[in-house]
Amino acid sequence: MTYEVVTRLPSGTERVQTFASDDSLAGGDVLRLGGRFWLVESIEKPEGETGLPHALAKPARYRIRLRHPDDREELGAVRRIRPGSPRLGHAFTTLEQGQPIGWQVVDEQLGRDEGGEPFLDLRAERDYAEADGELPDHELEHALALRRDDGLSSAADAALSQAAAQGLDVELVALDRGEEPDWTESLRYIDSLIFEQIEDDLFEQCGVDVDRDRRETWLDTVKERLRSDLEAFQRDVEGDHEQIEEWDFRGGRIFVTVGSYEDEFDPNSGHGWMCRLADSGVLGIAGFARVRKPELELDLPD
Repeated sequence: MTYEVVTRLPSGTERVQTFASDDSLAGGDVLRLGGRFWLVESIEKPEGETGLPHALAKPARYRIRLRHPDDREELGAVRRIRPGSPRLGHAFTTLEQGQPIGWQVVDEQLGRDEGGEPFLDLRAERDYAEADGELPDHELEHALALRRDDGLSSAADAALSQAAAQGLDVELVALDRGEEPDWTESLRYIDSLIFEQIEDDLFEQCGVDVDRDRRETWLDTVKERLRSDLEAFQRDVEGDHEQIEEWDFRGGRIFVTVGSYEDEFDPNSGHGWMCRLADSGVLGIAGFARVRKPELELDLPD
């Protein structure tokens, strides 16, 4: 079945793209277009000359809801859906009284934050994988969502509570114990980027107007923005942390930003620096990782 997927840039520009699917689309479905994941909010009846139904979509985000056997629930941070993000069937661990316990995502539904914006609500329940001695990797965001009596500091608590209350996304990267960022190699990576490595979404995040700018200028625009982002990111994490928070865990470091979809396009936003540098692979080359950490245990100062 063919749809016209309607999305909107932070500038307010509406974009309509044709999308073919083997199955009918519905609210809560996730699509990948131009390098970004989009969450279908609703389906409208066919209109206009094409006669195709419209799928109204927003930037795809998710939140994991931990439902304990006693029906108590804990909510994780709202995260952007990126390659490798958890979906139905995803298994992970958290810590309870210092011991890892197993979970699995058993349901996903369209949810809305306090501002009415959609996200994918993933419900996870205990699968008791620890009884078999075969636990999956620990999810970084779940460690940060631990209750205060499990060691969550006031700094982490405040950041995550602010994000949840304001409907903002949390972005996380980490450095292992004793590892220092390789800024020089990151700059070399930016210089070596070629057009084919860059998704349409990243061009727009870096300030390219794909409808008006000459195509031969796009790559230079991206490289200039990423160099500026890297310089600002480095200055902030090595300085006063005005926009990027840093928390310690087992001798390693976690770097955290909180922001909106609009912030991903803002050249002066720390959340924008983090998202663009992570999405382009620059932070990965520097040694930062989004990957899950096994049996992560936080040591966050109050």
